[in-house]
Amino acid sequence: MSAEMRQRISYQTEPEYPTLAQAESYAEDFRIGAPNAYAKDDRWAKYWLSGYLDILTTHLQANIYAVVSYPPAGFEVALAGDIETLERFRGWILEYDSQADLWSVLVSSQAVGIPEFIRLRRVYKST
Repeated sequence: MSAEMRQRISYQTEPEYPTLAQAESYAEDFRIGAPNAYAKDDRWAKYWLSGYLDILTTHLQANIYAVVSYPPAGFEVALAGDIETLERFRGWILEYDSQADLWSVLVSSQAVGIPEFIRLRRVYKST
C-alpha cells in the first residue's frame, strides 16, 4: 500500500492511535529485527497500523526506542485554526529492561505535548 493510496483522516474524526501496549509491541518487534515491518533499516522500521495510520519505530540509544503513530496522508481540515488543535501524531519514548524483559515509558506525547516530545526525542537521539 503506497502513501498515494492512503486516505486522509476525515474532518473532525479522532484517529484511532495505538495504545501503550501496542506501542510496546511495535518496539519489541523492532528490537528483535522488525520481522513485521513493511520497510526497515538498522535504525528504524515502519509498520501499517490501519488504512489511515502508520507506525515509525526508531532506535535512539542502547535499549531506548521511539514509537510514533501518524497519518501519512494527513488530515482533512476546514479552518486554519483546526490545525492548531490536531493531535498530529502520538508518540512514546520507551526503554527496554533486558534483565526484567519489561518496557517502561520515559516520555509520552500525550503527557508532555507534541513540541516537548519532539525536543526530547532529539535529545535522546543525539546523546
